[in-house]
Amino acid sequence: MNKQKLFDNALKYHNITKKEFSKKSNIPYDTVTGWKRNGSVPDFAFVLLKKIAFSENPRGHQKRLKPSSVKLTEALKKEIQVAFWGKDYEVSYILKEVRRGNLRFVKPFFENLFYGDILKILSIKAIEKLLPTIEKNFKKETALFWRNVVKMYREGGVSVA
Repeated sequence: MNKQKLFDNALKYHNITKKEFSKKSNIPYDTVTGWKRNGSVPDFAFVLLKKIAFSENPRGHQKRLKPSSVKLTEALKKEIQVAFWGKDYEVSYILKEVRRGNLRFVKPFFENLFYGDILKILSIKAIEKLLPTIEKNFKKETALFWRNVVKMYREGGVSVA
């Protein structure tokens, strides 16, 4: 997808017209519409658009960008709590630290939860982000396993349900 289409989609996403963008960014309207003819949009236009969208409605902007959270069943919550037995952590805190790559949380999480449950809880993107931590701190076989899982899902071999 070229930059011009991305820019148009971003304008549409934030409910801002080109005319409004032109007015708020102090860029002549002819220049903004000229980007479509050129098929190229300068990088600073994306920064300005983000700034305009955020300044108009900062709370709404954050809500729209919040990733969709996984609905955890009570069984999954209990399984996560059992993985951290003896610690007084909330499930949401555990998941936050795992996603951040905190080794004190990643290690027990990946060692004590079943493969299928980890895939229900974490997205492939999140697991892919954790791969360097996994490769550095787990056995070679475990790291290879998770690398292959990510590769399979990326290449379309299996779908996440």
